[in-house]
Amino acid sequence: MKRAADSIFYFGFWVLVCGISLLFFPAFCLGRAGIELPDYLVVRLFGLVLVYLSIYYFVAGRNPSFRPFYIATVFTRASALLIAALFTILGMAKPQVIGFTVVDALGAIWTAVALKLDSRDKDSSL
Repeated sequence: MKRAADSIFYFGFWVLVCGISLLFFPAFCLGRAGIELPDYLVVRLFGLVLVYLSIYYFVAGRNPSFRPFYIATVFTRASALLIAALFTILGMAKPQVIGFTVVDALGAIWTAVALKLDSRDKDSSL
């Protein structure tokens, strides 16, 4: 599970950067997506949640036995792009929002491929 674990660990840095950005610079971040709010408290709190979530990614990425977590993240991270696209199609979000979820989808693909390669290596060593 080395490859999959690494993909999870390094994805944690993306989550951490997003969290810190939303926590300390919410107007700038949301402005890139064409979103303006009168109050950014909820966005800052979400940024804090992302910072905490990044810690889970770091811990899970250093524990190859967390394979079920790795698998779950493939589906959840890939779905972010689909949900953002749906919101855009329905007129609920501007197209720029999709850009924020591309990294999630790419991370999901990286983990999915890594899981497959790790499984193949494990099977060939038996």
